[in-house]
Amino acid sequence: MHGKDFILDWLKTFFLVVTLINAAMFIMGLYFMPENRFGYEAFAAPLIYGLAGCLPNVVMYSRRELKVKELLVRKVLQLVLVEVLVLFAAFYDAGEQWLRADIIVSVAVSIFVIYVIANVFDWVQNTLSAKRMTEELLQFQEAKMKQ
Repeated sequence: MHGKDFILDWLKTFFLVVTLINAAMFIMGLYFMPENRFGYEAFAAPLIYGLAGCLPNVVMYSRRELKVKELLVRKVLQLVLVEVLVLFAAFYDAGEQWLRADIIVSVAVSIFVIYVIANVFDWVQNTLSAKRMTEELLQFQEAKMKQ
């Protein structure tokens, strides 16, 4: 993927990831620290985590179609980078109450689940788009054959 398609895919992924991060933060917050309340600065956290989660998309940039093995290697590298960057962003300046193994593991698992959901969503959208284009191409070819 390259050029304009890469940028549009990055933006789509960013907003999907930020939405899923908000949901994960809500669920984990209710479970681990239901008594905590935040100010307006808490609204920035999902945006920062979303940015950290989408930066590794650069690994997928290519001027040519990737082979299956190349795609899988890049996806694994992308997942590792997402985990590292988001965990770093989440716990860089965290207080002692946040640096518990159960919280860190829950966040890491949430990152993985969000990564999988975002990739499944992207795959479904691409599959539907490919089907639509194939149908349009068949209709175009049929129309040309009738002329």
